[in-house]
Amino acid sequence: MDYEGRLSRVREAMRERGIALMYLRRGANLFYLTGIKRKGPELTDNNSFGDYIHGAYITLTGGITILAPRMGASGWKKQAEGKPWITRVKILDESERPKEILREVIGQLNMRGKGVAIEERAWAHTVLLFRQVMPYSKLSNASEIIEPMRMIKDSDEIEVMKKAGEITDRVYGKVVDGLERGQSEIDVANAIDYEFRKQGADYNSFVTGVRFRSPNHPWILGESPDKPRLLEDGDTISFDFGCVYDGYCSDFGRTVYVGEPPAKVQEIHDLVMTAQGTAIEQMKEGELTCEQLDSVARGIIERGGYGENFVHRLGHGIGLTVHEPPYLYIPDKTMLQEGMTFTVEPSILLFGEWSARVEDVVLVTKTGGETFSNFHKELTTI
Repeated sequence: MDYEGRLSRVREAMRERGIALMYLRRGANLFYLTGIKRKGPELTDNNSFGDYIHGAYITLTGGITILAPRMGASGWKKQAEGKPWITRVKILDESERPKEILREVIGQLNMRGKGVAIEERAWAHTVLLFRQVMPYSKLSNASEIIEPMRMIKDSDEIEVMKKAGEITDRVYGKVVDGLERGQSEIDVANAIDYEFRKQGADYNSFVTGVRFRSPNHPWILGESPDKPRLLEDGDTISFDFGCVYDGYCSDFGRTVYVGEPPAKVQEIHDLVMTAQGTAIEQMKEGELTCEQLDSVARGIIERGGYGENFVHRLGHGIGLTVHEPPYLYIPDKTMLQEGMTFTVEPSILLFGEWSARVEDVVLVTKTGGETFSNFHKELTTI
């Protein structure tokens, strides 16, 4: 990855905006600019001393200063190794006052009146502390600079995302082969998560979704059953899952039917696949906006008589985070550009009955969309 090139572009944008300092906490933006990896997903709050000032301090010239906690400092130091753009890793000890350390880190800069760009997902405590320490500096959102860069993937990013797609294809194939009547939704979801680890993924990109639906077991959107559903004849299975590989995300969906599918299930499945295929064909640079592409797929489902059953947007940007701008829905008027990557995920949810969905990560090119997952899209039956 061209981290030095990215940093150069960010610093140029900072100069143009009168910003002399950018603060990034450990997350997607810091990984994008410096190569410092995120930690794995944390399922509960995990606070450490002074964590609201931990992260990277990026100036217009010179190296980057990293402020890290004493507990876990070795991990930060290891991440900084071999990265000449990081010149200092300062360890914050519990005996020190975070506010004074922040003063020290920025004290050598002549910041009076100069702007500071702060990580979009920084703590409220962080913003308040910057306001105290730098009362004359205008604060802004660092994502206003980084977000447009992240929307367009370069060849290195695309290669990694393709590998994430290949892993996801393999996982789905293994799980479908192992489907059996009597399994619960939890059983199937656990099998997916286990296969991701076996296939070399870093971890899941979001909580794995597996839903059994049929007229025999009405399911209401947004509600969870009182007890795990067991797979039986007449069920559709909707899959929604993804992984993180080398920092980049996949997101995937398919539909399975248990038994011989009735005509209605085949009808909605075919309609969803037609909507997705048509949208992917039209993902050409400079021809449609995000909301227009949503209308392409949505119009097909509406004309098929199921408009009210397509209850979400067509898709979303994806890359270092599983959901990121731009979004394939009203009112996003962003023009499709070569190098953008989106999920394309039309669905039909028949309330109290069955459902059909498909989802792939798709790259915008000059000639149409290129999918990163290549598992077949026929209605699979068991």
